[in-house]
Amino acid sequence: MNSPAWMRISISGSPTYARMHTSTNDDRDLGYPSGDASWTDELRPTEQRPDALAYARELAGVSRVGISGIEVEVFVNGERV
Repeated sequence: MNSPAWMRISISGSPTYARMHTSTNDDRDLGYPSGDASWTDELRPTEQRPDALAYARELAGVSRVGISGIEVEVFVNGERV
């Protein structure tokens, strides 16, 4: 049996700056392991989104099993959400 597809999103920061690092073993978004990938986004406040950390949390959502069966884990400042 193959291991499941997974995605981990780690957010760190504050309202004035947030860093969101994402890694996955399902690079092609197929619902099963299809290649490793990782990337980092840096967010800063804007007029429309004055809280960078809240915006990062909005983008990431919470830990869950996605529609394709991918296991998504989300961490904010080290705490699983």
